[in-house]
Amino acid sequence: MNKYLLPLVVGYFSVAALAGIVVVPLWFNPTTASLHEAFPNAYYAEPVLWAGFSAGFLQTLLQVIVWDKMGFRTIKDGALNGIWLGAILAGIQNLNEAATYSVFNATDAAFTNVAIYIVFTAISGAAIAWAFARGDKSHA
Repeated sequence: MNKYLLPLVVGYFSVAALAGIVVVPLWFNPTTASLHEAFPNAYYAEPVLWAGFSAGFLQTLLQVIVWDKMGFRTIKDGALNGIWLGAILAGIQNLNEAATYSVFNATDAAFTNVAIYIVFTAISGAAIAWAFARGDKSHA
């Protein structure tokens, strides 16, 4: 478990900082606010940040475990494999929501969220692979 600590921290904060500073204020807050205005009983006025950032932490933990088991240790491998993992995870969540909520489709949120997710998992994937490689060298 100790070998997972650096990749988990580096992977999580590489994306959490970007999310908190750029993506939440510029995409998720306005999107959630407009959905809340149209459907006040169905959507929060602002995203529930503890839930979103906790989900991001769990996703990063999943990435760390998968990256370790699959042996991704280069930035390129981490980023490229982050693309497919992000597409799969985001596709599952967002396409299920698009299948269930008509308003979700009306805002094009499903495809935008998938694109954001892919970028995030590519970034965190690269950071996680880098951190694993760094840890492997320090134990050699």
